[in-house]
Amino acid sequence: MKKKKKDRRQFMRDTGLGLLGAGLLHHESVSSCNDYLKNDPPKIKNYRRLGRTGAMVSDIGSGIPSNGSILKAVLESGVNFIETSESYSNGRNEVLIGNVIKNFEREKLFIATKAFPAMKLFKSPDDVLQRAEGSLRRLQTHYIDLYMVHQAQNIFRVKDDYFHKAAEILKKEGKIRFTGLSCHGPEWGPESSENLEDILMAAIDDGRFDVLLLPYNFLAPEMGERILKACNENDIGTMIMKSNPILAYENYASLMESGRELDRTEQKYYEGLLEAMQKADSFFKKYNMNDMEQLKDGSIQFILTNPDVHTICCRFRTFSDIQKYVSLSGTTLDNRIAQIMNDFKDSLGFLNCRIGCNICEKECPHKVPVNTIMRYNYYFHSLGMEKSAMQYYRDMQGERAGNCRDCEGYCEKACPHGVRSRFLLARVHEDLSFDGQDMKS
Repeated sequence: MKKKKKDRRQFMRDTGLGLLGAGLLHHESVSSCNDYLKNDPPKIKNYRRLGRTGAMVSDIGSGIPSNGSILKAVLESGVNFIETSESYSNGRNEVLIGNVIKNFEREKLFIATKAFPAMKLFKSPDDVLQRAEGSLRRLQTHYIDLYMVHQAQNIFRVKDDYFHKAAEILKKEGKIRFTGLSCHGPEWGPESSENLEDILMAAIDDGRFDVLLLPYNFLAPEMGERILKACNENDIGTMIMKSNPILAYENYASLMESGRELDRTEQKYYEGLLEAMQKADSFFKKYNMNDMEQLKDGSIQFILTNPDVHTICCRFRTFSDIQKYVSLSGTTLDNRIAQIMNDFKDSLGFLNCRIGCNICEKECPHKVPVNTIMRYNYYFHSLGMEKSAMQYYRDMQGERAGNCRDCEGYCEKACPHGVRSRFLLARVHEDLSFDGQDMKS
């Protein structure tokens, strides 16, 4: 085992993976509001028409700010689009937003919130109406600009008449202006054959949704670009989430560099991961830390370069995040960074599941909801939502990933992107399972 630790650390030095991890984690910190203000805060440079809503929204939008001071600074930077949900922190995120926006001119802001019922099914139109009233109270506003279905994971939810009937009532009463829908991809089911594109294309064809929220990034852009093109053709507004897949790699760099004792899952898959990482050695040797930080920026600029995108929902956790994301407003991707991104995708694409794809789930004999589990992994490692991700995983319907430790890897054989799905799922199971619980396989 000690030799294994030495080999892992030597590999880090030889290939430059440690440099990659340091590069991804390194940036100048802005520790406080005073420091942020001293650094000549950036301003939003570009506003885009949000489809047929006609609203001009900042190309960088706010998704789940960490506290009121951060949100206040975000709005003062010119960000005018705020995305939230009744489910975020059990409504506390709406309360946070309401306490801040009451000090701004309401008509200059565009507020989007989402209804997310238990078991993801509305009970009646009155259920939706009561949820909207709760959001209005928490947001301390007389109207919601965009009221959305949260996590439509099948076409049935797109067609939910309870939501649409309630939306018509709310519009007539002036309590909401427009309706929308978010989708992370499908939720596994025994008869499920839908993917992210199927669900969102059904929403576009339905004709009643003014705005869609979808994952889109440079690792697997094709599906997202088809959806965005269809939205443009139907004058539907677009909001982007899961925009920066680079963040997920920090976890694997940390794992390889740590030198700690490997658990049985890691022992089983370490050699395969090591071999794959060695094949990516040319990428590590070709680029330096500054390139890695630019790669993070490039992930956002890739999306901003697409005119069919209207706003990106960025998670502002620190003043450094404001400095970073707002500075990217109005910028586009240059050829050099685009080349680095292509090399990154070719060399390291095996470490990142494409959320919403759903191809491998159909081949899994254990019926593991891969798409859902890998989304929770994104929450855990990329967004820092450890407790929430673990709770979601514990409460998830269907099989968890315990069987992935000893599986033959049907998901990996089916994946068109060469993702090391079996390793990732086994790692997720270890990370997201509560210590001491009777873990469901």
